[in-house]
Amino acid sequence: MMSVQSMFKPVSIALLAAAMAACSNQAPAPKAESLNNEDWYQVRTEENLYLFDDATVYRDFLVSGKAPYLKDLQEKDKYGQAIVLALRAEDQGKDLKKIAAYQFLKQSLPPASSFYGEIRQEGIIFVSRRYGDMVDVNNLGEPIFRHTEIASGPNGERVVYLLQKEEKKPEKLIKQFQVNNGITPTKG
Repeated sequence: MMSVQSMFKPVSIALLAAAMAACSNQAPAPKAESLNNEDWYQVRTEENLYLFDDATVYRDFLVSGKAPYLKDLQEKDKYGQAIVLALRAEDQGKDLKKIAAYQFLKQSLPPASSFYGEIRQEGIIFVSRRYGDMVDVNNLGEPIFRHTEIASGPNGERVVYLLQKEEKKPEKLIKQFQVNNGITPTKG
């Protein structure tokens, strides 16, 4: 008569072999899509609020006033400006829920820890390392805490660095802004 232990051993080995074979036949897991949550840019004109989640599209827009694809959302912000997404050509067919600039606007995307943002309006450039500070500027129209440098933008604009209470002059953020905008810092 066969013992219970000797009967389970061949069954266990067969089950283990079947499980390993099933695992080896599975397709590789799909590559996780990048959140694209490191940066956010805005340009306000009299009529429009342009939103960007790509630094290259943003920089090109600042020079030419054009983007590979402009998508008017057919809605206005609280200041009456039409909201327009400025996108890379390959992003034009994406669902809005997969476009970081739109998700940031709707406050449905967490920012990366290395977040960087700019808002340009009326000759002022607001620069931030925190997404929440940009949201505050959009809601209030002005930052609560700031460090301002007159005529330090690439075309002589006033640059306002968004701060938290009791935060000192943001040297690293100033340097990042200068690098991003091709500005050679003055020696002082």
